[in-house]
Amino acid sequence: MAGQSPRGSLLASGTVIAALISGVTALVTALLPWLLPEKSPTTVEPAAIVATREAPSTAGAPNLAIGTWTIVSSVDDAGNDYAGSTLRFLTQHELGDRVEASGFFEWRLGQEAIGREQVVATYDPATRQLFIEGKYTDNPEVLAPGSFSAELSDDGRQLLNGRWGNVPGERVGILGTWEARR
Repeated sequence: MAGQSPRGSLLASGTVIAALISGVTALVTALLPWLLPEKSPTTVEPAAIVATREAPSTAGAPNLAIGTWTIVSSVDDAGNDYAGSTLRFLTQHELGDRVEASGFFEWRLGQEAIGREQVVATYDPATRQLFIEGKYTDNPEVLAPGSFSAELSDDGRQLLNGRWGNVPGERVGILGTWEARR
């Protein structure tokens, strides 16, 4: 910056600072809705009360997104053991009489991480059944998206009697069984 006037240097510094402030402001504006708690309505319309009474309740449904589910037993029909893999739900929301969650399996075969499978799950509180459908994998040469089911234990800490199969329209995988704990 030899030969640059002090005023030019000051203007360049001011421009950089203004750009940084603008970037931080944009970032805070983008993240703020997720950081603030949702406001509850102050008034309730009578129609909303009727709809609430008629809709099946998901009250008492577990929060599937708390913690990480560790696969403790997971063997496919070829004898491969996927114990030590994990299931993590990142989001969860109520859809009438059921709960929907999304997240991923982090699959391991023995001590080796073999890939991640993005999933969407539906939980039915009436039957305690969890249904999970794989959407895609990051390692399609090794992993095929699967279709999974399991029963949530009474304490909400275990997925029991799990089975998995194939997703229609995807590469065929090997069927198996699984259980998980958190």
